[in-house]
Amino acid sequence: MQHKEDIQAGMGPLAEQDGAEYPEAVRAYFEHYGLDWSGAEHRFGWFESGGLKLAGHLYKPAVYRAAAVLVHGYLSHTAQFKHLIRYLTERQIAVAVFDLPGHGLSGGAAAAIDSFGQYTQAVEDFLAAVRPHLAGPYAAVGFSLGGAIVMDLLAEGRAAAFEKIVLAAPLVHWSLYEQSKGTYKVYSTFTDRISRFYQKNSSDKAYLAFNRTQDTLHCTSLSLRWVKALFDWNQKIEQSEPCQKPILILQGDRDTTVDWRYNIRLLRDKFPAGQVEMIHGARHELFNEAIEYRRQVMGLIGDYFRQD
Repeated sequence: MQHKEDIQAGMGPLAEQDGAEYPEAVRAYFEHYGLDWSGAEHRFGWFESGGLKLAGHLYKPAVYRAAAVLVHGYLSHTAQFKHLIRYLTERQIAVAVFDLPGHGLSGGAAAAIDSFGQYTQAVEDFLAAVRPHLAGPYAAVGFSLGGAIVMDLLAEGRAAAFEKIVLAAPLVHWSLYEQSKGTYKVYSTFTDRISRFYQKNSSDKAYLAFNRTQDTLHCTSLSLRWVKALFDWNQKIEQSEPCQKPILILQGDRDTTVDWRYNIRLLRDKFPAGQVEMIHGARHELFNEAIEYRRQVMGLIGDYFRQD
């Protein structure tokens, strides 16, 4: 795959793209991550949010009945959703997905943020960029950190644009969350970043190997600024009023990345009309799990999107 800077140099404004031929570096990026196919018109380019250029993709089938906005997890990028993008577009659902600030091909300090407000603003700015090109109704799918971002929009009453919402393995507390507060105090006295610790977060061995050896856009370290922002956001979400929107919550019961027991309890309290579906045997990466788990996850989302 081409270097990140070469791909970024080949990006134009998302609003001006028409799915025509892209430069070689961009085409190599699509091929490396499995992000392009003949089943949908594919627009790729940047949009602005918070003074940054963020990388976005639009997938538009010839005929579609809704559009889903996907929000990826921490340290990752758009390619985390390659299987879901194909699944949805094959079922006449257009897809809009972007790299969060500081992730993938987007601008910003690597995996760093001072407030979750920057993330929620990015989602709103992306939706504004999407609307001229993809008609609604709109849905949102947030995975892990993306789930927290969508929750923040719900808590602030800013998710009205989304008729349906899916939270997949949503991040509230991660594993060993309370213990990490002490670790944060120690590390933050002498550094602002720590190396990423890789976990067995999927049963798909091919995915794990690619993620660790060929995914050059994956962030390799955690920002302690981001950790502090997550601590602050947890206080906010714990104090928020319950939301009555009927959302879909998906969670694997072998997930060791997030503290899913705590998270599901909180989600049941904050979203009493939510539908919780446990994926027995699945780890954290629900959209990159072994195929038997991935099919179950996709099927639940497909059924939910078909509901009136």
